[in-house]
Amino acid sequence: YLLSLTDERYSTPAIESEAANRGRDTFHTVGCVACHSPRAEDPQELLAENSLPLGKVHEKYSVDGLVAFLENPLQTRPAGRMPQMQLSHWEAIDIASYLLAAPTTASVTEPFPLNADLAAKGKARFTQLGCQQCHSVDSQKPAPTSLALSQVRPNQGCLSDEQGSWPLFQLSDRQRTDIQAALVRTSQDFTSSDHIALTLTGMRCVNCHQRDRLGGVSAERDIYFHTTNPNLGPQGRIPPTLTGVGAKLNPNWMRQVLVAGRTIRPYVTTRMPQYGADNVAHLVELFEQVDHLPDVEYPRFDDQKKLRESGTELVGTAGLNCIVCHTFQLKAAANMPAVDLTEMAERLKKDWFYHYMRDPQSLSRNTIMPSFWPAGRAMRKDILDGDSDLQIEALWQYLLDGRQARTPRGLIVEPIELLANDEAVMLRRSYPGVGKRGIGVGYPQQVNLVFDAEQLRLAMIWKGKFADPGGVWRSQGHGTVRPLGDQLMRFSPGPDLDDATNPWVVDDGRPPSHQFMGYSLDDKMRPRFRYRFAGIDVEDYAVDQIDGSENQAFLRRQLTFKSDGDRAGLTFRAASGNSIVRADDGVFVVDGRLQIHVQDASTAKIDTREVNGAAT
Repeated sequence: YLLSLTDERYSTPAIESEAANRGRDTFHTVGCVACHSPRAEDPQELLAENSLPLGKVHEKYSVDGLVAFLENPLQTRPAGRMPQMQLSHWEAIDIASYLLAAPTTASVTEPFPLNADLAAKGKARFTQLGCQQCHSVDSQKPAPTSLALSQVRPNQGCLSDEQGSWPLFQLSDRQRTDIQAALVRTSQDFTSSDHIALTLTGMRCVNCHQRDRLGGVSAERDIYFHTTNPNLGPQGRIPPTLTGVGAKLNPNWMRQVLVAGRTIRPYVTTRMPQYGADNVAHLVELFEQVDHLPDVEYPRFDDQKKLRESGTELVGTAGLNCIVCHTFQLKAAANMPAVDLTEMAERLKKDWFYHYMRDPQSLSRNTIMPSFWPAGRAMRKDILDGDSDLQIEALWQYLLDGRQARTPRGLIVEPIELLANDEAVMLRRSYPGVGKRGIGVGYPQQVNLVFDAEQLRLAMIWKGKFADPGGVWRSQGHGTVRPLGDQLMRFSPGPDLDDATNPWVVDDGRPPSHQFMGYSLDDKMRPRFRYRFAGIDVEDYAVDQIDGSENQAFLRRQLTFKSDGDRAGLTFRAASGNSIVRADDGVFVVDGRLQIHVQDASTAKIDTREVNGAAT
């Protein structure tokens, strides 16, 4: 009967391994494992005891069926217990591929044939068993004929653990006892706070959010909450607290978050689920009823124009430097793109804004927002005569302009350029794709490199201007150095020198058997990088030179290996890219842009291979 309701048929297409690999990352990143168990490679469930079981997904779903469910779970399960995770179509395919990639034989390999006689009997059985009381058919809503909860006998029927003309739900003793206790308590006994707690618990909002002493990210799941910007600290990866949220957010904004999926924290990889308006919209009114802050007496002012000008000054680099950490008009701050200043007045209630400005820690314990008015005293005495409340009001008046707010001073900055004139210059900081132990070197002949002292490799090279250090010299210094020039070549992560048969499995950390030994400088301030591996001392030394015949600058890289004894089974990576072509004897061209000439190539064993998806 169910098969007769649709023309679609179950199919079992092959699972693409790349899609499954992407799906594993997405499953463990966007918030699925806040409720479901994270999985090992096998795929064994790691936290099954405290998770909602997925069951044998591969025996239940086809890829197409699971993709359709993941894209719009509320269509099938409108109660919202499985929310919409704002997945793109391709993300849904990836997750479905991952969950269905279990190493098992498909239980269905051929289309199930439709039998009209059995379909007619199935339809009668569907009605006889009362399936339509819970399930919709042909877009018709369920037609329940159930008793009111006040008329239910807690020890009879479904709750009796006896077979009869009622469904057998296979409830555990704990579940049965909990339901019986809930039936005794009438809805009139519940306060607004109780209704909030019931919704947050039932929808498992408390797996990500904390409200007072209820919920919050558990220690065992903390590692699955990520951020795209570690500079923001815990608040950059952990969903915000719901304690006092009714006193914080304007009702219209809160409804947009709960119902329409509006978000202001793109750096938090865990997504805000959509549970459906019927299931969570009532929280807006409940939060408003329950959450309150002491009333604020706002300062009186006569010159609104002057106040807004002072607000513009406070936001900029000549004031409190707000734009260094906050996004402005959708333009992210370079180092710490916290919530957008131009959305604050739309989001926040004015009373809450005042309380937060006066004492950020009192409302957000883990915030990295500094206090500019400690103990009520303004740090900037030269603006509005140091009147704390007037300064806060000036900020609020400025923020009321929203997207139309005037551009504050310091938002647009001129680049800084490090120059290498007669000697090489070095800058030890974080570079794109390289950790904080990156060492950049700019050479007078305008060929430049970055050495990764964490993973002991040549990380990148380029020609032209050296670098803009503005990202690490300005503000709080948590950004990255920006290479200037052109023809930038990036090389694969992992150490250049490694064991040929048992190489280190590359991750973001430090290879355990490699040791950086520092560097020395020659008379032109060019570094000789030194490190040790497997009893071998390595020196990596680059010199900028000019090719006399073509008047082109190039780097001559000299590698020296010293050891007390012989050591076989090692490999040294000279370069990597999308493609490597062997040209003349000893000449290799990487990605059609970088030419490497290996001296004495005839006596060296040189080959090209694919390593971790890169030509090497």
